[in-house]
Amino acid sequence: MSLNYEKHPEWYRDVPVMKTLILGSFPPHPDKWLYPFYYPNTINRFWKSLAEIAGIQLTHYTKKNKTPELEKIAVEERHNIMVQLQIGVQNMGNEIERKNKSAADTDIYIKTYADVLSIITQHPELTKILMPGFSAPSSTYYSFKNYLREKGIEIPQKPYAGMELEIYIDRAIKCVVLNSTSTATKLPYDIILNQFKKHLL
Repeated sequence: MSLNYEKHPEWYRDVPVMKTLILGSFPPHPDKWLYPFYYPNTINRFWKSLAEIAGIQLTHYTKKNKTPELEKIAVEERHNIMVQLQIGVQNMGNEIERKNKSAADTDIYIKTYADVLSIITQHPELTKILMPGFSAPSSTYYSFKNYLREKGIEIPQKPYAGMELEIYIDRAIKCVVLNSTSTATKLPYDIILNQFKKHLL
């Protein structure tokens, strides 16, 4: 089995007000990126869902017409969604090993975690964390669970879609487990959209 080391790119962008933080696991292999930002392709339904909730039109394109100008537009569109919905976005993995070029969480092994605690402490208005994905050991939920354990905070072991729990970091923060936005889950788009609507509106 070939494992390749990767470090997360410097994508994090803050927002003036962050009431909700949405966590992910780690980006797909760079060969699959259309733009340099979280959920960097149009196959995943993450940005499609948030754009519909925010009422912001996304510029769609493929690798055939990919240009630096379109990449910049794509990133700014997504950051505008974050600002409007008052959400932050960050992935749990900082350093990983990946099996070949696989995007599956089952083929990603997180070695070090992003400093999520600093985001939480820098935004006292933040009261909710959403975690899409909970099946694989390197999924968002289990990565966040392992990260919190390093900080001396324990959360339940067996997650399910819609599970809500509370952690305390300077104040009570609601954490919600959602289904992954990946098309690999085979869930209809409406289910993904409604999960976000329930917790962002």
